[in-house]
Amino acid sequence: MNDNILHSFSYHDIHIAPKNQIDLHQQSTWELSYVSVGSGIRTIGDKTEMFNSGDVVLIPPEIPHCWSFNDFETDINGHIANITVTFDDVFLNKCASAFPEMSAVIMKIRENIDAVKFGKRKAGVIISILNGMKKENNAEKLASLIRLLSVSSDNKDIYIVGHNNKIDAREYQLNLIKTYVLCNFYRSITIDDVARHVNMNRTSFCRFFKYNIGMSFVNYLNEYRIAKACELLKKTDFNISQVCYKSGFNDIPYFCRVFRRIKCMTPSKYRITNY
Repeated sequence: MNDNILHSFSYHDIHIAPKNQIDLHQQSTWELSYVSVGSGIRTIGDKTEMFNSGDVVLIPPEIPHCWSFNDFETDINGHIANITVTFDDVFLNKCASAFPEMSAVIMKIRENIDAVKFGKRKAGVIISILNGMKKENNAEKLASLIRLLSVSSDNKDIYIVGHNNKIDAREYQLNLIKTYVLCNFYRSITIDDVARHVNMNRTSFCRFFKYNIGMSFVNYLNEYRIAKACELLKKTDFNISQVCYKSGFNDIPYFCRVFRRIKCMTPSKYRITNY
């Protein structure tokens, strides 16, 4: 969309490297997102689960969310891809006011206080509209958005993928830490990095984490990275050194020792066992 023109909604066809994804965030707008290339782990509100290409999700305002894409499922340019449409309550109000026929549709949209994923049939219809919008001008995109609202408002063939639950300060801090790991596990992470991220000093952070999780942060991070390594061993043909580095380790012997301690077998044996 032309940024020199005022818009009542946004449409973005995004192609970026997995490492450039946005960390946990929330906004005052509704968000309709379609993952066209990529897979990984998605956190929305109180739920964290796997996602795949073809997923279409509607997220109401003010629900924290983050997509952590795997770096082994990309297009030929090494990019993941998604189409995202955002619109606010002002836009919905104007639609209901200007078009009486839309009143019932807007009411049903607003009944979604939780984030929802659309089933295969409905997702197919939404994906077709979103892809068609790539070649449309702004006025045509607006007409397509009206149709998207109509399709999305039907509460059949939908599944809750995140509740808009208010959480206490402890849970909020833990979610921040877990999401930081989820989004950065393949990078170099230090305890000081994470402590700064949640506005704690190192000592307080270590005490807080071990008390609430039952293990040190280093052990938690290693277990998460080994889980990602297992995923790579099962789903890709990367060699052991590639799996080591892509799962966040920077030393192959150390990676193999940690893997054996957690999985009671070597990475090579794990691959053979799980093929």
